[in-house]
Amino acid sequence: MDFLSIDVGTILFTLINTGLIFLAFKLILFKRVDAILEQRQQEVNSTYTKADDALSSASADREKYAKALAGAKDEADEIVKRAERIAQRQGDAIINKARQEAQSAREKASLETEREKAIAWHELQGEISDLAVELAQKIVEKEINKADHERLIDEFLQEIGDEA
Repeated sequence: MDFLSIDVGTILFTLINTGLIFLAFKLILFKRVDAILEQRQQEVNSTYTKADDALSSASADREKYAKALAGAKDEADEIVKRAERIAQRQGDAIINKARQEAQSAREKASLETEREKAIAWHELQGEISDLAVELAQKIVEKEINKADHERLIDEFLQEIGDEA
């Protein structure tokens, strides 16, 4: 039963060996593992920092683009309003020009009508004068009694009425 016996020296030797191995691992391996873990932690922190920076940059860009889009919309609205005002002014100018041309055409037509009336009146006066002279010649050529005189006047008036 020697193999089941507890030997204090063996236990002590095992504990000292375990302590030395632990100490060796701690001095040799744990420093390297700690350094690797620290490096990994820094990389993770750096990645998170970069992600946060990218997120804040994206947020700032989104706000900037939203403002630019709103500004572009306002500018587009202003351009449309300006174009509408210009079109309105041009339309008004065209309408005013057309009205002036129409008024000018009416005045010209009125003057032309007056001129044509005057010409027609002068022609009519000339014809009346010719007819009066003709009538006077007929009266002079023959002696007229009262009935012939009235007949000639009626014919004269009828000729004037036919020509007018």
